[in-house]
Amino acid sequence: MIRVLVVDDHPVLRAGLEAVLRAEPGFRCVGAAADGETMWRLLRRTRPDVVVLDHRLGAEDGVQLCRALRAEPTPAAVLLYTADPTPELRTEAVGAGAAGLVDKAVNVEVLFDAIRVAGRRPGSPAAVA
Repeated sequence: MIRVLVVDDHPVLRAGLEAVLRAEPGFRCVGAAADGETMWRLLRRTRPDVVVLDHRLGAEDGVQLCRALRAEPTPAAVLLYTADPTPELRTEAVGAGAAGLVDKAVNVEVLFDAIRVAGRRPGSPAAVA
Protein backbone atom coordinates (compact mmCIF):
# COMPACT_ATOMS: atom_id res chain seq x y z
CA MET A 1 0.00 0.00 0.00
CA ILE A 2 1.51 3.32 -1.09
CA ARG A 3 0.47 6.22 1.12
CA VAL A 4 0.01 9.42 -0.93
CA LEU A 5 -0.36 13.06 0.12
CA VAL A 6 -1.79 15.43 -2.50
CA VAL A 7 -0.69 19.09 -2.43
CA ASP A 8 -2.43 21.40 -4.90
CA ASP A 9 -4.01 24.84 -4.52
CA HIS A 10 -6.86 24.15 -6.98
CA PRO A 11 -9.80 22.68 -5.00
CA VAL A 12 -11.38 20.72 -7.86
CA LEU A 13 -8.08 19.18 -8.96
CA ARG A 14 -7.18 18.34 -5.37
CA ALA A 15 -10.58 16.69 -4.75
CA GLY A 16 -10.35 14.81 -8.04
CA LEU A 17 -6.90 13.44 -7.25
CA GLU A 18 -8.07 12.38 -3.80
CA ALA A 19 -11.06 10.57 -5.31
CA VAL A 20 -9.14 8.66 -7.98
CA LEU A 21 -6.39 7.70 -5.52
CA ARG A 22 -8.93 6.40 -3.00
CA ALA A 23 -10.55 4.28 -5.72
CA GLU A 24 -7.28 2.75 -7.00
CA PRO A 25 -6.13 -0.50 -5.35
CA GLY A 26 -2.67 -0.22 -3.83
CA PHE A 27 -2.96 3.46 -2.93
CA ARG A 28 -4.11 5.15 0.24
CA CYS A 29 -4.65 8.90 0.02
CA VAL A 30 -3.66 10.06 3.50
CA GLY A 31 -4.66 13.66 2.97
CA ALA A 32 -4.71 16.72 0.78
CA ALA A 33 -3.33 20.21 1.30
CA ALA A 34 -3.86 23.51 -0.47
CA ASP A 35 -0.64 25.13 0.77
CA GLY A 36 2.77 24.45 2.27
CA GLU A 37 1.74 25.08 5.86
CA THR A 38 -1.03 22.47 5.69
CA MET A 39 1.28 20.13 3.80
CA TRP A 40 3.86 20.18 6.63
CA ARG A 41 1.19 19.57 9.25
CA LEU A 42 -0.26 16.61 7.32
CA LEU A 43 3.17 15.28 6.40
CA ARG A 44 4.24 15.01 10.02
CA ARG A 45 0.94 13.44 11.07
CA THR A 46 0.44 10.96 8.19
CA ARG A 47 4.01 10.07 7.06
CA PRO A 48 3.19 9.49 3.35
CA ASP A 49 5.39 7.48 1.04
CA VAL A 50 4.82 9.84 -1.90
CA VAL A 51 3.86 13.52 -2.08
CA VAL A 52 2.21 14.65 -5.32
CA LEU A 53 3.19 18.32 -5.22
CA ASP A 54 1.91 21.09 -7.46
CA HIS A 55 4.75 22.98 -9.12
CA ARG A 56 2.98 26.34 -8.69
CA LEU A 57 1.35 26.31 -5.29
CA GLY A 58 -0.10 29.81 -5.07
CA ALA A 59 2.75 32.07 -3.95
CA GLU A 60 4.89 29.06 -2.98
CA ASP A 61 7.42 27.36 -5.25
CA GLY A 62 6.96 23.60 -5.54
CA VAL A 63 10.64 23.07 -6.36
CA GLN A 64 11.71 24.81 -3.15
CA LEU A 65 9.14 22.80 -1.17
CA CYS A 66 10.47 19.63 -2.81
CA ARG A 67 14.01 20.50 -1.74
CA ALA A 68 12.80 21.06 1.85
CA LEU A 69 10.78 17.82 1.84
CA ARG A 70 13.74 15.80 0.62
CA ALA A 71 15.91 17.30 3.40
CA GLU A 72 13.67 15.76 6.07
CA PRO A 73 15.24 12.94 8.18
CA THR A 74 12.94 10.31 6.60
CA PRO A 75 11.80 11.98 3.39
CA ALA A 76 8.82 11.00 1.29
CA ALA A 77 9.36 10.64 -2.43
CA VAL A 78 8.12 13.72 -4.29
CA LEU A 79 6.44 13.90 -7.68
CA LEU A 80 6.25 17.42 -9.00
CA TYR A 81 2.91 17.88 -10.77
CA THR A 82 2.74 20.66 -13.37
CA ALA A 83 0.76 22.14 -16.24
CA ASP A 84 4.02 23.38 -17.78
CA PRO A 85 6.49 20.46 -18.07
CA THR A 86 9.56 22.01 -19.67
CA PRO A 87 12.94 20.28 -19.95
CA GLU A 88 14.40 23.01 -17.71
CA LEU A 89 11.79 22.34 -15.01
CA ARG A 90 12.47 18.59 -15.22
CA THR A 91 16.18 19.24 -14.64
CA GLU A 92 15.41 21.61 -11.76
CA ALA A 93 12.96 19.13 -10.19
CA VAL A 94 15.40 16.22 -10.34
CA GLY A 95 18.12 18.48 -8.93
CA ALA A 96 15.79 19.28 -6.00
CA GLY A 97 15.36 15.56 -5.33
CA ALA A 98 12.03 14.91 -7.05
CA ALA A 99 11.39 11.34 -8.18
CA GLY A 100 9.87 12.78 -11.33
CA LEU A 101 7.91 15.48 -13.07
CA VAL A 102 4.35 14.65 -14.18
CA ASP A 103 2.34 16.70 -16.65
CA LYS A 104 -1.17 17.48 -15.38
CA ALA A 105 -2.47 16.70 -18.87
CA VAL A 106 -1.49 13.00 -18.78
CA ASN A 107 -3.90 10.11 -18.38
CA VAL A 108 -4.45 9.16 -14.74
CA GLU A 109 -2.77 5.78 -15.36
CA VAL A 110 0.49 7.58 -16.18
CA LEU A 111 0.26 9.41 -12.85
CA PHE A 112 -0.48 6.12 -11.05
CA ASP A 113 2.57 4.50 -12.67
CA ALA A 114 4.77 7.45 -11.62
CA ILE A 115 3.47 7.15 -8.04
CA ARG A 116 4.19 3.41 -8.02
CA VAL A 117 7.74 3.96 -9.27
CA ALA A 118 8.34 6.79 -6.77
CA GLY A 119 6.95 4.64 -3.94
CA ARG A 120 9.45 1.90 -4.74
CA ARG A 121 12.45 4.24 -4.98
CA PRO A 122 15.39 3.20 -2.79
CA GLY A 123 15.14 5.08 0.47
CA SER A 124 11.42 5.80 0.19
CA PRO A 125 9.33 4.47 3.09
CA ALA A 126 7.29 2.21 0.77
CA ALA A 127 10.47 0.67 -0.66
CA VAL A 128 11.72 -0.16 2.83
CA ALA A 129 8.43 -1.68 4.03
